[in-house]
Amino acid sequence: MKIKNYKLRMVSFLLLFAAYFLMPVVLQGEMIVNIRVEGIRIVYSNLIINASGLEIGEELTPSGVKDAIKQIYETNLFSDVRIEEEKESGGIGIVIWVKEYPIISKVEFSGNKKFKNKKLKEICELEEKGIATSRAIFQGEVNIRKAYEEEGYYLTKIETEVKESDGKVLIKYVIEENKRVKIKSIDIIGNQAFSDRKLKRKFNNRAKKWWWRWSGNFNKDEFEEDPNKLIEFYHDNGYPNCKIIMVDVIPQEDKGWVEIQVEIDEGKKLYFGDVEFFGNLVIEENELVSKLKFDKDDPYSKSKLRQSMEEIYGIYSDLGYLYLNVNPTENLRDSIVDIEYNIREGNPAKVHKIVIKNNQKTHEKVIRRELIIFPGDVFSRKKLIASQRKIFNLGFFKNMSLDTRQVNPEGDIDLIIDVEEKQAGTASLGASYYPSYGIVGNISFSAPNFRGLGERLTVGIEKGEKMENLSFGYTKPWLFDTPITCGLNLFRTWESRYWYRMGRTGGAIHASRPIPGLTFTKGRVSYKLENIETDTVVIMMPQGVRSMTTFGITRDSRDNFLNPTVGTRENISVELAGGILGGKVNYHKEIFDFSTYHKLAWRFVLGFRGKFGIVNGYESSSEVPLYERFILGGIGSWGLRGYKDWTIGPENEDKIMIGRFASIFTVEAKIAFDNNIYPLIFFDAGNAWECLSEANFQDLKRGVGVGFRIEIPMMGLVGFDVGYGIDSDPRGLEFHLQMGGGF
Repeated sequence: MKIKNYKLRMVSFLLLFAAYFLMPVVLQGEMIVNIRVEGIRIVYSNLIINASGLEIGEELTPSGVKDAIKQIYETNLFSDVRIEEEKESGGIGIVIWVKEYPIISKVEFSGNKKFKNKKLKEICELEEKGIATSRAIFQGEVNIRKAYEEEGYYLTKIETEVKESDGKVLIKYVIEENKRVKIKSIDIIGNQAFSDRKLKRKFNNRAKKWWWRWSGNFNKDEFEEDPNKLIEFYHDNGYPNCKIIMVDVIPQEDKGWVEIQVEIDEGKKLYFGDVEFFGNLVIEENELVSKLKFDKDDPYSKSKLRQSMEEIYGIYSDLGYLYLNVNPTENLRDSIVDIEYNIREGNPAKVHKIVIKNNQKTHEKVIRRELIIFPGDVFSRKKLIASQRKIFNLGFFKNMSLDTRQVNPEGDIDLIIDVEEKQAGTASLGASYYPSYGIVGNISFSAPNFRGLGERLTVGIEKGEKMENLSFGYTKPWLFDTPITCGLNLFRTWESRYWYRMGRTGGAIHASRPIPGLTFTKGRVSYKLENIETDTVVIMMPQGVRSMTTFGITRDSRDNFLNPTVGTRENISVELAGGILGGKVNYHKEIFDFSTYHKLAWRFVLGFRGKFGIVNGYESSSEVPLYERFILGGIGSWGLRGYKDWTIGPENEDKIMIGRFASIFTVEAKIAFDNNIYPLIFFDAGNAWECLSEANFQDLKRGVGVGFRIEIPMMGLVGFDVGYGIDSDPRGLEFHLQMGGGF
C-alpha cells in the first residue's frame, strides 16, 4: 500500500511539473483576439481591461498574465482576480474573472463612551458608500485602537463584525474601553549619585498621587522617550557612560495600572580637565577658550561640549570661515577628560551674489537696502542675522528663509533670501471701538507697502460721539535712495478729553535716519504747526497757534516689533513748543522709555518696561497746558491696565488732577507662538504727580491681569486684556481692547 501511495504521489508531482513548465510553451506565441470581463456588478469593464495592460493583437505570455492580475489587484476594487483563456479562431480569447469588494452601507460603533460616534467615524476613516476592503476594515480598527491609546486607554478591546448582503456590508466595531491605565509606581534601580525623586522628575510619565485625581496617566509614546531623558540627564552631569540595563513594564490589567522598573548602570563620574587648541591661526586661543561652556574641573557634560562646538563654529562663521573643520579628541586620565580641539580653518568665503526670491509685490531694492552684507564682502553670520532682522521688521513678510550655495572652487557663495509676503494694506468702511472714545464710524485706507516701495500711505475719516478725525499721511522710507526717512501728515480733529473738547487743525513733517557707528540706532526730528481750539477758557488751556519741534533718539534691537522675543528698545525724546518757535503755547517735555525682552524655556518670553515723562514751562508751571500733562489709566501711551481711562493722577479735594511728572513700570510674561498669537500675564504699576519733587515711588497704582495678542491680516495686532486694579476704589475688573503693538 505504501508503494502504491508513493507511486501516486510521484505521478501527481510529474503532472504538476509538466503543467508548470509546459504552459509557457502552450501559451507562447498565441495572439490575443478577444478580451471580456466576468463577475462585475458596479465597476466598468473598460476600467479593468485598461488596468490589466492586456491588449488585443498582442502575444499572450505567462509574465503578461502575472502582471495583469497584479495590476488589477492594485486598484483595490477586487477581492479575487483570475484570468482564463479560450481557444478562438486566429488566437486566444481572454476572460478576466473578478470578484468585487462590497460597498460599505453603514459603519456602527457600540460600547464607546470616550469618543462619540461622529468622532470615531473620522478616526477609522471608513466612509459609507466606500469600498470595504479587508485592509481598510482592519486599518479602521488600528486607527481606533491608536486613538484610545493616545488617551491612555491601553486595555481597550475591539472586535470587528462584518455583515455582508447583496454586495453591501455593515461594519460594526464593538468596543470595550476598560479603565484608563494609571502608573502605580516607578522604581529606579542602580542610582547612587542622584535621588529617585530627582530622576523621576525627568520622566514625562509620573506615578499616580492619591490627592491628584488625573495624575499618573500612562502614555506609551512618551514612555518610550523617558529612558532617553534619564540618560541625557546623566550624560550632562558627569556620567557619560551611564546606560539603561533594563526597562520593565508590569501590567495589572484587573486593577487598570502598571508598575514600571528602570535599572541603570551609572558608570564612573568624569570631570573636564585641560583644553588645548591646535591649528587655530586666525583666532587667538584665549578668545576660543572664552567661548567654551565649561571650565576645568566641571562635571563632564555632553550638552556643554555640543554648545561649545556651536560657539566655536559661530565665531569662525562671523569671519567667513564656512568650511571650518573642528575635530575634538578626548583623552581620559583616570576620572579626568582632557580635550584637544584640532582645527582646520580653510579659507574664508566671500559673498558672490545675493539672490532674492518670491517677492511678488515688494521691489527688490526695498529688501536690498536693509542688508548690511553685500556682494564682495567676506561672509559674516552676525551681519546676516542682523540683515534678516531688519528685513523682517519691515512688516511686509510673514516668513523668510536664508540659504547659501557654493559657486566656485575658492568657496565663494551665493546668498539666497527667500521671502513669503503677507497681505498688507487695508480699505475699510465700518466702525471701530476705542476705549477712550467708544464706538466710532470710519472710512479708511492704509497701504504700509505703497507701490511695493515700502512707502506708507494712510487716509482716514472717523466720526463718533466723542471724536471726529480727518487725516492724511505719507512716509517715504528712503529719500533720494539714502537712508533718510521723511514724511508728511495733515489732520483736522475734535475730541472730548476729561472735561473739555479740543480741536486741532494743522500738519507736520518728520525725518529720521540711522546714526553711523551706533547699531540699531536712529535719530529723528519733526516739526508741527497747528491751530488749537477748546470749548473752555482757563489760564492753563491756551488756544491758538502751536509751533513745536521734537528731537529723539531710538535704539531698537528687538527681533520682531509685533511679537518680540529678544532684544531691547530705548527711546529718548525732547519736545519744544513755543519760545523761539513762536505761537501761543509754551512748554518743554522730555520722555524716556525703555523695554527689554528675554527668552526663557520653550516659548516663554519675559518682558520689562519702564517709562518716565516730565513737562514744564519755560518760566513757570502755569505755562504748561492741561492737555499736555500726564494722566494715566486704561491703555495707550500712558495706559495702566486694571483702571479706567484717565483716572490716575495727583488728587486735589477728591478730584483727579493732571500731573507734570509720570512713570509706568510693566512686567509681562507671554508664550510667543510662531503665527503671532500669544497669551500673556502682566503686572503694571505707575502714577502721576504734580511735579518731580513730589514723586513717591512707594505710592504706585498697581494692576494685574491676563490677555492675548493676535495679528489679524488687514487689521494688524489686536489684543484683549482683563485687568484688576489692586489699588482701585472700588476694586473690580476692567476690560481693555488693545489695537496695535504692546510696550
